[in-house]
Amino acid sequence: MAILLPAAIMLHVTEEFFIPGGFIKWYKEFVPPKKAEGSNPEYLVWINTLMMGVCVLPLYFGESIHGASIWFAVSAIGAANALFHVWGVLKMKKYSPGVVTGVLLYLPLFFIGCEQLLSTGLISLTKAIIFIAIAIGYHIFSVIRQGK
Repeated sequence: MAILLPAAIMLHVTEEFFIPGGFIKWYKEFVPPKKAEGSNPEYLVWINTLMMGVCVLPLYFGESIHGASIWFAVSAIGAANALFHVWGVLKMKKYSPGVVTGVLLYLPLFFIGCEQLLSTGLISLTKAIIFIAIAIGYHIFSVIRQGK
């Protein structure tokens, strides 16, 4: 599972940023900035770079509490991101760069990992709920931040 998460993230970022038109253009249409100067595309690149860096930490920590916690947190963020893309597709009725890899990779990986980590006790239900809330909260914050 630890190696599948970085692979999923790399494929997702590839879909978002290398599809013609790309995620940044779609995101500006989905969440139009209220300021004339528009959104900050550097932020989107920075946050995706951070996600790619953090996702390899479970490989370093292995099957420990720390490795499982980081994996679960990153996976929850990925699952919330997939749902964000689905929401965008439904709202705009057009393709969102990242929706395919989000739905086909992030969601199944999260649900399989969630079941495995909860059933083995590496992640408590309380910790899982907190990580999921943070993942959802981040995406809400991001939309609010963009809209300012």
